[in-house]
Amino acid sequence: MRSKHLMPEMKEGGVNVTPLIDIVMCLIIFFMLMTKIGVATGADQTIETPETILGVSIKDLGSTLTLNVRGGPRLEEPIVTALVQKGDMEPREIRIVERRGATVDKPLERVLTDFKKTYPNAQVIIRGEKELQYHLLEQVLISCANARITNVNFQTTKAL
Repeated sequence: MRSKHLMPEMKEGGVNVTPLIDIVMCLIIFFMLMTKIGVATGADQTIETPETILGVSIKDLGSTLTLNVRGGPRLEEPIVTALVQKGDMEPREIRIVERRGATVDKPLERVLTDFKKTYPNAQVIIRGEKELQYHLLEQVLISCANARITNVNFQTTKAL
């Protein structure tokens, strides 16, 4: 006599959701890589920018370097900070001029020149303090001109 082969009883009731969880995790990773959540521009939010009535909103920040400019302690040279490298999490200070004996180095101009080489249509946004003296801002503008960056914008706050 032949014995019947019966299906074994399932002790587990329900659907196996492991493949579904794998697919959801892949989708989450995909969307995290494709979106620009929390992209740092390097803007120092503690700087109070001057107010203006007019102005244009910049939509494309693709090839933009934001320079934060504060008055220096001796009012001879401004304190300039920026996100210089992609891996930087915090803006770091860039000196306008460094003198080492007889040699004179211009770190800000060097950074701007390298930025211009990387992005031919580079633009700079200057976030200057509200009470910043113009001769300090002039030094930053001269560095931009020497680096051949022609698209320079000033970030302001819209007046109410």
